[in-house]
Amino acid sequence: MIHLIDAFNLIYKFPDLEEHMYRGELEQAMGGLLARLREMRAALRAAGKGVPPLHVFFAGKRKRGDETRRLSLEGMELYYSHDLSADHLIQEFISRSAAPGDLKVISSDNKVRDFARVHRCQRETAEDFAAWLNEFLRS
Repeated sequence: MIHLIDAFNLIYKFPDLEEHMYRGELEQAMGGLLARLREMRAALRAAGKGVPPLHVFFAGKRKRGDETRRLSLEGMELYYSHDLSADHLIQEFISRSAAPGDLKVISSDNKVRDFARVHRCQRETAEDFAAWLNEFLRS
């Protein structure tokens, strides 16, 4: 199951990362989310469980002046939308998928969730995923 993560939607579900966003510390918020996802992948691997491919979609640029649109990082694929929305990139990924039923979309954005539902993707709210991730990393 490939996980498609609406990054900023998920960032706001973690109070410490949300605080970075409110302070304008975008890179710290993004880095904090990626650190949690790396920790999750390592813990799943250590537990002998399957590690899902993660595709993480960020709205905007990686950082000011950076023209990176896609980056592979420690088993994760990161996408930066630049002038488009992350929602647009997620919908494009779903539309191009040969097997959308093998995709799990993690977002609380109704437009993204409705698009995923119509294409028969599995869906999980950012709130539910964040709660699971917090619990999983504590155990």
